Amino acid sequence: MQPLKFKPIFMERIWGGDALKTKYGFNVPDGKKIGELWCISDNKTAVSEVDGGIYDGVKLREIANKHGDELYGEGKSYDRFPLLIKIIDANDKLSVQVHPDDDYAYYHENGDIGKTEMWYIIDAKPGATLICGLKEGTTKEQFKSLLEKESLEDCLNEIEVRRGDVVYIPSGMVHAIGEGILICEIQQNSDLTYRVYDYNRVDDNGNKRELHIDKALDVIDFNLKSDKIVPEYKNISGGSIANVVQSKYFKTDVIHVESTVDMETNGTFNTLVMVEGEGKILYEDGEFDLKSGESLLIPAEIGKYTVTGNCIIIRSYV
Repeated sequence: MQPLKFKPIFMERIWGGDALKTKYGFNVPDGKKIGELWCISDNKTAVSEVDGGIYDGVKLREIANKHGDELYGEGKSYDRFPLLIKIIDANDKLSVQVHPDDDYAYYHENGDIGKTEMWYIIDAKPGATLICGLKEGTTKEQFKSLLEKESLEDCLNEIEVRRGDVVYIPSGMVHAIGEGILICEIQQNSDLTYRVYDYNRVDDNGNKRELHIDKALDVIDFNLKSDKIVPEYKNISGGSIANVVQSKYFKTDVIHVESTVDMETNGTFNTLVMVEGEGKILYEDGEFDLKSGESLLIPAEIGKYTVTGNCIIIRSYV
């Protein structure tokens, strides 16, 4: 197999902006608030389609079904590709929300899976913040009371972030992205979100978005909160690397390439998101150019590959 580059999937969101066009040069639909770029997806909502190469036009799901061992690694199989990779442009703040875990999703969402995710801050305006859990000591009763009074902000754990920070968001943690932040999101392949509070916003038709308070109260872990992770880089030949997430769902590295960095799939697929700069991905049978904002799926069978250029890459695998 060869590495797979996919056509971008744009998602309109009430809080979206224009960073995908202004920073990355994507040809986004005119007049639309594009909040998300789904870089690599085999989700029920949208499935990525290969852009170029011998699999041009083929859906990721079809490739995975036909070439599972080559893509995932020998003996590994998944019902669908296990990760959903996005770039999120939060021009306005997102709703306060929570995601269920696998067990709850299975029993209450027709056999679906839960959602644990991580965020790499690509860019952030000065003073930009995230909500990552609840203030210490917040009880379910206090939470419900503040929600009824429309004063939920009083119990939210808010942290300031800047470019290069990382945040890990396990299922059950209340969270929200603040305005003026551009994020690379790595997550379980689930689109389940329970909105708790949406600032009484309305869409272009004057309608408020649906809230899911009962389910949210079922799954919130009132003891969960997190702080940002400042990556600790170690020098490698041609650049530096920081392993920022080690979970049972995925592992993620931030890699700064300054010239040439040798990598290896180690028996599993690698997803690469070029969040800054540009470069080339070289493997035994060829090479791919990768521009800022683009992504690539490296099949497990590729083995050794090399990244050249001056860039920052988010690499994830399971």
